Amino acid sequence: MPRADLFRHLFCLSLVLGFALQPLMAGNHKKKPAPDRYIQNYERKLADLEKRKQDTDKMLKQANADFRKQTERKQRELKELAEEYKQREARAQKAIKEYGEQQDSISAALKKYRIGLAAKQAAAAKKRQEEAKKTAAAKKPAEDAKRKIDSRKKPAPKAKVDLKNREAIRKRAEESRRAHLKRFDKNRDGKVTKEETKAVLDQEAKQREEARKKPNEVARKKPAPKKVTPKKPAPKKPTSKKPDLDRLRANYVKAQKNDQSAKGLYAKAKRAYDEARGNKKTYKVDLERLEKNYERAKKNAYTMGRALVSTKRAYEYARRK
Repeated sequence: MPRADLFRHLFCLSLVLGFALQPLMAGNHKKKPAPDRYIQNYERKLADLEKRKQDTDKMLKQANADFRKQTERKQRELKELAEEYKQREARAQKAIKEYGEQQDSISAALKKYRIGLAAKQAAAAKKRQEEAKKTAAAKKPAEDAKRKIDSRKKPAPKAKVDLKNREAIRKRAEESRRAHLKRFDKNRDGKVTKEETKAVLDQEAKQREEARKKPNEVARKKPAPKKVTPKKPAPKKPTSKKPDLDRLRANYVKAQKNDQSAKGLYAKAKRAYDEARGNKKTYKVDLERLEKNYERAKKNAYTMGRALVSTKRAYEYARRK
């Protein structure tokens, strides 16, 4: 049988069966009951929980994927950072090596210069010794002849030293120095500068000019005074020596402080100079500067020591008097 006829017979058979079964189905049809509200709520909650579960599962999968991506990115960044620091370390090691080579080169040059300088100084000292020997040998005949002539002459008697006269001269000199300081030393630092001297002289000239003009003005304004019999001047009281003793004591204490300060600076400069001489990395310019500071501090300490001895002697002499 052809396929088209077969389909046609089957379609007709289905129509017949449909019409035949329709009354039977119509007789057995019943109305469905209304759905329960609680069942619908439970089903809705179950559907909501299922949806949340699916969404959470998706979020977990997405979080795992993000975690893998970030881990890969961090590992890649860490690898790049390690490579960068490795390159920095290589550059630093190279720079340290170059600096060490430069340091060795400078140290070798300094050592060579010191050796040459020592050789030059030794040669110059040897040359000076030879010249001194030649000069002494050339002067020796004249000195021998002079010595023979002087030996024939009687030695002149030494002049006797007058201790009282010397003490009086020293006292006058000390009084003159104090008067000079009192007149010109305005800031009381124990020193008189050109500016202080000029200022004092200008002030004194101004005062003399004002004193010269003042009597003329007073004479023009006031009438002639009456004659008054002169009174006998009151006898002068002997001046006390305590202010001078206090001043000398203050000078002595100040000299002690200056001496201690100068000694401290001298010790500090000497220590810095000795350390620089023992350090091979010290440059010539720094060594010369420290040597100058050391010589200056040494000279200042010697000056302050002499000043201390002088002020102490003056103070003790005033106390004994």
